[in-house]
Amino acid sequence: MSFIDEVLSNISVMSANDVIQSMSRIYDEPVDRDALSAYPQFIQDIIWIIDMDTELAMNGIGGLLENSTGRYADKMIDALRHISADKEAETLAQIYQIYQSDLDSEKIDELAGSLYLYIDFDIWPLLEAYVEAEKERYEASK
Repeated sequence: MSFIDEVLSNISVMSANDVIQSMSRIYDEPVDRDALSAYPQFIQDIIWIIDMDTELAMNGIGGLLENSTGRYADKMIDALRHISADKEAETLAQIYQIYQSDLDSEKIDELAGSLYLYIDFDIWPLLEAYVEAEKERYEASK
């Protein structure tokens, strides 16, 4: 049983924050990102946002786009939309679109400077509210 399955089996006694924190185990117990589609969308979204946040914090926008995480930029953009971080989603979508045609564009750095990590905006409460709602839906569907 993977740690994700363990979380899902105990989700009724976990807070949204506990669920989010539990997904950070993705770095201790790696899960093939292509296999994430087997899990509920909100679990995937948590992992995509954690991946995005980690890569941005450690390596900046260049690291996010150039490392293996860049293959999943579209999923990260969707995850941001799912949690209603629409401005962040649009900014990342613009960055990704420019990156695909011009790897060295200065516009990428300019846009990246407006992402939540570099301004006074906290996406984590949005993620927590989203997970709380989705967690309740997941429990009701069991």
